[in-house]
Amino acid sequence: MSKTILNEGYIRNNDLFYYGNQEKIFTKNKSYLDLSMCAGSILLGHNHVVFKKIIKNYLKKNISNFAAPNIYAEKFSKSIKQLIPNSDKIIFCNSGTEAVTKTLRIVRSLNNRPKIGLVTGGWHGSVDQLLYKSNKDLKAIELSSGLPKEFRKNIILLPYNDQDKTRKILKKNINKISCIITEPVEASLPYEEIKQYLKFLENYSKKNKIILIFDEMITGIRTNCSSVQKYFDVKADITTFGKCFGAGLPIGIISVSKSISEQLEKLKTKVFFGGTFSGNSMVTYVGYNVLNFIKKNKSKIFSEINKNAKFFEKTLNDFFKKEKLDLKIYRFQSMLRLVYTKSKLNDRLGRDFLEIKKTNSMYKFKKYIKSQKIYLASNGIIFFSYCHKKHHIKYLINRFKAGSVKYLR
Repeated sequence: MSKTILNEGYIRNNDLFYYGNQEKIFTKNKSYLDLSMCAGSILLGHNHVVFKKIIKNYLKKNISNFAAPNIYAEKFSKSIKQLIPNSDKIIFCNSGTEAVTKTLRIVRSLNNRPKIGLVTGGWHGSVDQLLYKSNKDLKAIELSSGLPKEFRKNIILLPYNDQDKTRKILKKNINKISCIITEPVEASLPYEEIKQYLKFLENYSKKNKIILIFDEMITGIRTNCSSVQKYFDVKADITTFGKCFGAGLPIGIISVSKSISEQLEKLKTKVFFGGTFSGNSMVTYVGYNVLNFIKKNKSKIFSEINKNAKFFEKTLNDFFKKEKLDLKIYRFQSMLRLVYTKSKLNDRLGRDFLEIKKTNSMYKFKKYIKSQKIYLASNGIIFFSYCHKKHHIKYLINRFKAGSVKYLR
């Protein structure tokens, strides 16, 4: 644990977190206004009264974990399918990484094509087959040691938000690609104007019998209590979810379309999805009840969160423009990121290229933000929750203004 925290650069061993309450998280001696919300998993806020009530009810009912089908998983599955377009079957997993791993198993069971079309800029968890990033020539670079050499050979990188280049690469490898996987809206650059590219991926995949996978770990529920697919009117064959669906507890979800479901049923040897805690009663009970609360209060919750996120984005971008600072806030719904350039960007590769020269000033800015009792995760992604109120947003804006003028001018 301490080694992981040290890797964040500006977080030290004595900053281990002990507990959380609403918009704050606490170390032994300090409290921080949290901008991570458990990597976007907690929509309502830390230990929200509804969450605590549901946990108490779970204990009162003497529910246990069974490593077997249970009524709570069944109810949760039905509730999820009502929210997600093109969802015929739900498969529960223990984590987002596991959901992506099993999704690739589904793909391999349905066709013999060896290659994976990996859209650049996304993050799909600690999955060996996908632990690669792109260099400027769209060559795959390993993100970890210990990866089998053949995995890199099977990766075909597709440039995010670039239809022409993506089409050319796909055409060249049309008989080799089994699937395309993408974060439809990437946390590395929360980009609102992405519908056209996603629609292109949908149409191209359908026409050429390529399985299209949307990794919506972050955008599931956080996008107006549904998904990017409903928001943009696009459909994937398989979708992976997690984060907010677990309400702060670990979960992974695979949603498959009717077409994929029918193909799986016809397989002579069935795809294995089991696991001791897959669809366990505790996570599914809590997830189901928290989701029901969010659904019932959808208008109020998302209006508040998105309004605060929009205010944060607009106020800071207006300030950066006025002060002639080379900065910009990108936003999709309640997910935001400070990007250390105002140049027009279409993908993460462009962002990384322009930011690398500012590594030292970025470090100083983040250190300053932490000194102001604000927790900004090392990946730079900002998530607002229902517990972040207007006065919190104003405090954040003032601190970001002061820090940007001092360290990022």
